[in-house]
Amino acid sequence: MKSDRIKAYILVSIQFICLILIFASGRPYAKNYLSLALEIMGVALEIWAVITMGRHNLNITPLIKQEAQLVTWGPYRFIRHPMYSALLLIIWPIIIDRFSLFLLITGLVLTLVFIVKLFFEESVLKKHFVEYEDYMKTTKRLIPYIF
Repeated sequence: MKSDRIKAYILVSIQFICLILIFASGRPYAKNYLSLALEIMGVALEIWAVITMGRHNLNITPLIKQEAQLVTWGPYRFIRHPMYSALLLIIWPIIIDRFSLFLLITGLVLTLVFIVKLFFEESVLKKHFVEYEDYMKTTKRLIPYIF
């Protein structure tokens, strides 16, 4: 559907603008050791999720490629959207470490975009994969055992 495509590109555009604003605001890592450890965990989770997803499934938009397979292994065993979780683990320590009202608002907008995007993506996945409903019953969206 054309409206789904437009919505997908708007969400991705806002996402990238927010990420650019956050990373361009200073050094791309936190000084605090705990924050830095969370960032490193986020980077590791992002790499694991991208490798698990594979080139044939990977899509920057929340739209599904025609030849895509439903991935339920690797980090996807625990959470349905590990790439979003990973990016949140990367950006929030930076925002907290270099706190400003601008970064806080940008981080909140990005978090909201991820939530809207994941609900949109899940509606698309349910239409594309019959087994997605069952998969949803066994996993959480962003945080294992919580949400």
